[in-house]
Amino acid sequence: MQKIRYAVAGNGWRAMFYVRAARNLPEHFELTGVLCHTREKAEAFEREQGVRAFWSLDALLETKPGFVVTCVTKRALAGMTMECLARGVPVLSETPLATDMQTLEALRQTHERTGTPLEMAEQYFLYPSHQARHALVEAGLLGQVHSVWLSMMHDYHGISMLRAYLGEETGPVTIRARRLNTPIVHTGARPGYVAGGGIENESRVLAQLDFGDGRVGLYDFAGSQYHSAIRSSHLRILGTRGEIFDDEVRWVQEDGRPARASLVYHRDGITGTIRAIDFDGRRVYENPFRWDVAMTEDDIAVCTVLMRMGRALAGGEKHYPYAFRDSLLAIEMARLADADGGETVDALGWH
Repeated sequence: MQKIRYAVAGNGWRAMFYVRAARNLPEHFELTGVLCHTREKAEAFEREQGVRAFWSLDALLETKPGFVVTCVTKRALAGMTMECLARGVPVLSETPLATDMQTLEALRQTHERTGTPLEMAEQYFLYPSHQARHALVEAGLLGQVHSVWLSMMHDYHGISMLRAYLGEETGPVTIRARRLNTPIVHTGARPGYVAGGGIENESRVLAQLDFGDGRVGLYDFAGSQYHSAIRSSHLRILGTRGEIFDDEVRWVQEDGRPARASLVYHRDGITGTIRAIDFDGRRVYENPFRWDVAMTEDDIAVCTVLMRMGRALAGGEKHYPYAFRDSLLAIEMARLADADGGETVDALGWH
């Protein structure tokens, strides 16, 4: 495959993952430019990051990227995406596509009217750890997976993860949700650990997604889990022949005896980057990128998203065909959580 050329609209924390991808793996990716909100910010970004930066979409598109990663604020994301689609520029949209039904419908209509390729940059299920777990599920080690309890990531990310492990839904989804607000000591944020933090509110959403065929997804998450020193995140995948709980796997062997083993991570001794993941003496994941640069699981997943987007544009196969559906289910889950209620949602027509 030829080098993947892309531009980024946005210069925040998430946008930097796409800047690092091109910097870390120049043999795979070429960043043609970054769009900033003002001329002053563009000049500062170019000076600090050493990449071309612009303050108008017209100037950014003159760099002829293969697609644009729309990575602006949630409020501006759908509008930026629709503007690129209207210009015939393929888009890899950061998440969520939209935060309300009206905007999501407008985006869907724009996508259908223009026919311009649109994908969602959903990266969590492409973490090396999740790819390893998914390989075990696909190999049938757990038998038929029927339940997933997820307490790892929020909203649309959680929805996509449940679907990734449970498989594609075949009918309407019944959602029951509620929101709990409880006190917690503030111990961390994106910049790092916070000492001597006060009491703040922790908003936790509990939800059940019943797919109507025996498969159930249980969602349990509060945003504090991302950075708190006193909250942890977990995943439990239940099947007829076994379960995965985080990195530990229990299953029934063909001889009828129960077995137990854990995922084994191999990291580069200098950079700390995951090189491979083994399970029970066999390899279940191998990093397709270089190990001599420091890359988190998030970085590796974003690079994988970019590679899949490149293949989608080259071959016409969608990289992420569930973008609108996952966004719709996430919007409905949030609405029902605030209403402390339940409802059946038919999202099959959203793709």
